[in-house]
Parts: sequence; structure tokens; C-alpha cells
Amino acid sequence: MSTVQIIPGFSLTNRWLLYSSFMLAPAQFISGMGNNCPSNLGFLAYNWYTQIAWYRAIKAKQLHALSLVPVHLNLTFAITYLGGVTSGNIVMGFLLGFGTAGVIVLNSVAAWTSWATNQQEGFGVYHFFFFGWRTLTPGWHKFILLWQIGDSLMAFCCVIAAIGIPITLLETENDYKTPPWYLRYFAIPIGAAVMLLIGFPLILWTEFIVARNHIESATDMIAVWVFVAQAGSSPYLKEGISWARSNEAIYTLATMAVIQGALSYKSEAMGHGTHTTEQMWR
Repeated sequence: MSTVQIIPGFSLTNRWLLYSSFMLAPAQFISGMGNNCPSNLGFLAYNWYTQIAWYRAIKAKQLHALSLVPVHLNLTFAITYLGGVTSGNIVMGFLLGFGTAGVIVLNSVAAWTSWATNQQEGFGVYHFFFFGWRTLTPGWHKFILLWQIGDSLMAFCCVIAAIGIPITLLETENDYKTPPWYLRYFAIPIGAAVMLLIGFPLILWTEFIVARNHIESATDMIAVWVFVAQAGSSPYLKEGISWARSNEAIYTLATMAVIQGALSYKSEAMGHGTHTTEQMWR
């Protein structure tokens, strides 16, 4: 079967970075508490950039079967975006809070737009995994609507939380201390592991959709460099910051290796013996 080329920005590299950013959200939250360094702006900038990329692809109807994914992202990303709302002063608190609320709203709008305008042309064509392989039909489209409504209600709660959390933390800033360095450090691997457990079904489901529908996309290098800037600006340790940055890079690469290894193992277990998700099911 021939491959389906979609808009740039959804290559395996871009998707890995998206998953890695998702898993580093707890570390971002802890690192921003009581910290006057505007480092969480990098996290917010990456979230905005990737969310705009999703929305533009949806408006252009260039996602093919990946148009099934935003409904899931509507919930998952709404929660993880909250990792970037913490800061040590009121100006950054309001900026990060309202900026995060805005990207959550855009996330929800993108999901609804994808459901309303992109999925109908995939009836009988788009394949996805749900207790076995399924083909998108009007019936499944209605089922996704119910899922979307529930996720949107949760997203609305996250919008309120995005504004309320930084304000609450700033009002009680005299009642807590900046998290110690060891808590910031261990938040990277421990938080990433927890988020991997939570998000792995989404990661695997997305990669199965890409593989089953033979989707390919060029790498958006701007997104790559925005991610690098985000990772490099995160103050997980005030002392030895360059050491902290290098360790975050190590954990990010390790996370990527875990994801790719799991997907390759799944493919081999099914008898294909391939090593990339794009080649799976061919």
C-alpha cells in the first residue's frame, strides 16, 4: 500500500519530542515553584507552537487518520499543560496562567474542528485500534462525539485551574519554600516515569494509527529547536545548571529509546520484525 504524505511537523522525531515534553510536565511544575526565572515561558512557547501546528493542519485537512488523535489530546494535553503555570512572582504567574488557559482552549477548539470537519472523509478509510482494528464509520464518529464532550468538560476545569493555581500559589508564597534541589532533580525521572505510564496508551494508539494508515510526514525543525530551547532553559537545579541541562537531555533521549523499543517489540511480536513504526503493518 502506498504511503500517505501529510503536512510537515508530524514525523517520528516531532512526535517523540511531543511525548517527551508531555512526560517532563511534572518537572516543569516543580521547577517553577518560587522561581523568578521565566524558564516556564519555554514550556509555554513549545506548547503554543505545537498546538498551532495541529490547528493549522486540521484547518487544512492535512492530518488524514491522525484527525482521530486530537480528541484524545483534548484531555491529555489539557492536564499536562498545567505543568507550566508555576512561577515566583505575580507578573509571570498571570502570564503563564492565562497563556496556559489560552493554549488549552485552542487545544479543545482544534479537537472539535477535527471531529466536525476532518473525520467524515475518512469513513470506511481510516483505521484505528480499539480492542482490535476498527474502521471509522458514522457510528464510531458518534461514539467519538461522546468522548469529546467528556474531554471538553475536563478541559474547561483545566482552564479554571490554569488561572487559579498560580494565583493560589502566589497568595500563599510565604507559607511554602522553594522545593529543594533534590526534589527538583528526582522530579525529572520519577515524573517522567509516571507520565509515561499514564500516557503510554495514547502514545501506542497514535503510533498504531500512523503505522496502520501508512502516514509519513517531514520533520519540522523549528519545533525541534523550540523544544531544545525549552529543555535548556529549565532550572531543575539552581546550582550546576549546565549539569542539570545535560541530565535532562539524557533523560529525554532515554525516554525516546523506551518508546521506540516498546513499539519495535510490539511490531516484532506481531511477526513483522521491523524497527520503525512507519514500517509497521506494511
